[in-house]
Amino acid sequence: MVILVNRIIRLALVFSLLHTAESSAWEQIRCIAPMNKGLKKHWKTMVYKPVIDPVTIPEGSPQYFAILEALDRMNRNPSNFRYEFGGMDNNDGIAANNGESEISMQDLGPDFSKNSAVESSDSDYSPTCTATESDIVINTHYRMNRPPNDSNKLSVSKTKNQLFAYGGSYASLVSTVMHELGHSAGLHHECDVLNLMGGNNLLTANGNEFEPYIGEDAATGLITLFGRSVSALEDVSLSHWRYGDKLAAKDGSIFSIHHRTRVFDSNKNELKTVCPYINSDLDGPPISNCPEPVYRVVKGQPVNIELTYENAGKTTPVSIEARYYLSNDNKIDQSDTLIKTRTYSIKRDGKPSTFTTTLIIPKAVISSRDYWLGCVIKLSQKNLIESNEADNRTYVGIKVD
Repeated sequence: MVILVNRIIRLALVFSLLHTAESSAWEQIRCIAPMNKGLKKHWKTMVYKPVIDPVTIPEGSPQYFAILEALDRMNRNPSNFRYEFGGMDNNDGIAANNGESEISMQDLGPDFSKNSAVESSDSDYSPTCTATESDIVINTHYRMNRPPNDSNKLSVSKTKNQLFAYGGSYASLVSTVMHELGHSAGLHHECDVLNLMGGNNLLTANGNEFEPYIGEDAATGLITLFGRSVSALEDVSLSHWRYGDKLAAKDGSIFSIHHRTRVFDSNKNELKTVCPYINSDLDGPPISNCPEPVYRVVKGQPVNIELTYENAGKTTPVSIEARYYLSNDNKIDQSDTLIKTRTYSIKRDGKPSTFTTTLIIPKAVISSRDYWLGCVIKLSQKNLIESNEADNRTYVGIKVD
């Protein structure tokens, strides 16, 4: 195979440095070569159809299915930009600017151990910053510092506790590829909101399963760049993650860091946790205790639960019904104890809505027991159809003193 990895890496890092802020939080890639400096990356057509390299990603492998899943999830976006699988192909090797969009896995070496993947486009070579192809290289040397040492930190696992966000040692390959597919379309790194193009995987969870999702910010950006599809569906989501902070990378990019949502008392003071919770970090130590925050409450106490509600669908604003539950486990469903119902209107403006809702801890709970406060959301309008309902419920842990 002809591998031009070094050139892909150099271009991916250099051409991602210059970008422009939009009215919403999402940002668009700009080219910076002398012939196209300052122009925005855009596509000649509105279809990204990559082939998968069968040498580094064998057909039928877990990585192969993870990439197909990422393409499918991104293709549910409400814009006119489409993601299509182009099949398996390595007849002419893997190279940049060869007239073909390619997804492959390569060892990018120790110098790039902090990069999970890189994306490069032929817009870099275009006088008008026009893209007709985009290559994604998934790094098999993505190490980070969390044990196990000298182990690739990208995982195809569907189990929540394998991920660094939930105390484990790995990042989601599906969410990582979704991030790179955002770059393929022209979305740049974003540091101001909870979003797919930040530095953390964009996830939500219910029970022991997690759900990668596109999120409001990226969906807003794609609609702005390519227009809204007439066949688009709705997509509201609920997460126990929130925007936390900014993180500057060595290449000059700035990422968003995502923190867990919290539980407050009636005076808006964050409640004490059962044991110290450390925000997830692949460069941090292993987490054996308190992989998720668990808040101390008392019977009959009014508390304010913080969650993030997003609208990544075709309609804005959209009305949702939120049902809040008390559960004996962290898998929230309608069999749990309903304690409140609210209706909200949420916009699709690229800025996820993170806010608190007041709940009363039932007096019938048992002291010294673990419970979970949870929420399930659904569209209020019966005629609206969602593209994904697996990201509509989540939880926060509590312990009754």
